[in-house]
Amino acid sequence: MLECVPSANQSPVSDSSGPPRLQNDLALTSTGVGRQPLVPAAKRDRKGHRKSRQGCFSCKKRKIKCQETYPMCDNCKRLGLKCQYMQTSAVVQPATTQIELKPSLNNTPEFSLMDFQLFHHYLVAAYPHFPVASEDIWLNYITPISHQSSFLMHALLGLSASHLSKLSPTSYTSAAQSHRLKASQGLNLALSAPLKTIEEADAVVAACNALLMQSWYMDDGLHAFLVLTRSSHLVADEVRRQNIQALLAKSDLDTFVEVMSMRLNGRKAPAFDKAFIEDAVGSLEEVSGLCSEEYQGGFRECLLSNFCALENTSIEAYQAHANVCKFIVSIASKNFISLCDPTNTVCQILNAHLVALHLVMRPISCQERKKYTVTMYRIRMSNWIEEIVKGVDGGFERYLEWPRKVGELHARGELDGYILRRG
Repeated sequence: MLECVPSANQSPVSDSSGPPRLQNDLALTSTGVGRQPLVPAAKRDRKGHRKSRQGCFSCKKRKIKCQETYPMCDNCKRLGLKCQYMQTSAVVQPATTQIELKPSLNNTPEFSLMDFQLFHHYLVAAYPHFPVASEDIWLNYITPISHQSSFLMHALLGLSASHLSKLSPTSYTSAAQSHRLKASQGLNLALSAPLKTIEEADAVVAACNALLMQSWYMDDGLHAFLVLTRSSHLVADEVRRQNIQALLAKSDLDTFVEVMSMRLNGRKAPAFDKAFIEDAVGSLEEVSGLCSEEYQGGFRECLLSNFCALENTSIEAYQAHANVCKFIVSIASKNFISLCDPTNTVCQILNAHLVALHLVMRPISCQERKKYTVTMYRIRMSNWIEEIVKGVDGGFERYLEWPRKVGELHARGELDGYILRRG
């Protein structure tokens, strides 16, 4: 079962059985494709009768209209003539062609002029890079097939709108939410049926990754981030299991590490400040006593290992970071639901440390993208830790002091000065 909730306002995912689906709480909207015109075309004046095309030979010879009734037309019956038609095998029937309308950015009323602006921003700055080292696939393959997949196009435009909202004084939040809704609905539908082609498989994997990346730029995106982190990998796993050779499904987390190892090898590793690492480890050590469930303890250990690995090589740190993701993907469904539960105080404290980890991993994980820009990380996961702090009951504030500090420094653009060694 894949759990995939694109809205942070939704209740935790259910553990019901069934085919992989994205759950969402947004209403179904019409695409507008194939609607009848508002004003019917005016009827053209016609002659008194339709010309006979396949009448009998007698009527054709006499140049009169044949009723084309079988086995004998009315004219021949009335005059007692022999009524003979052309052989049916020789009759050429007009071909009937069914044309499947494919939604694209310019042939339906579904997309607006603003969407062209969003599409341009997507091509210039917001296109995804997951799986690692797939930028060329996104630009040269996924982007063209999005013109044949409405839900994928909406996922790309939603990502672009959320990204642009963080960079522009103009808010595109409404457009981002609308596109996210339509992308989730279409993805639900696509996942409810067997995938038949490579393009269909790549479209669903791409949409999952685009929705995941969009969650980074949503102020309430933590819940969606957790669910889509899990679902994007599970969907890709299912595509591989079905032996569909989708380009975006060829890589798993181990492949990510292999690619990043080649990129990081030989590069000067960022030197993380020892005092910062000690603060992070100390904060997680305090949380240890709160973890009464086995999965909570396992999650804390993964986070702790990642922070400790920052003292070593960048490759080791990235490997540990991938292990955190593996934990989220492989955890039992009922435990994952608890991990996403905003009322579960211990899990929310652990999630605050998870967000802090993602923020401090920037000097390493930024290498996932070939053309890295600082803004792509500085606008990620804004206010997530602050929102967690607001939702945690009194008496647990001390467990959130260190993650809150990381969140505040990130918001001010001063995090690198805290986590990296000077000189």
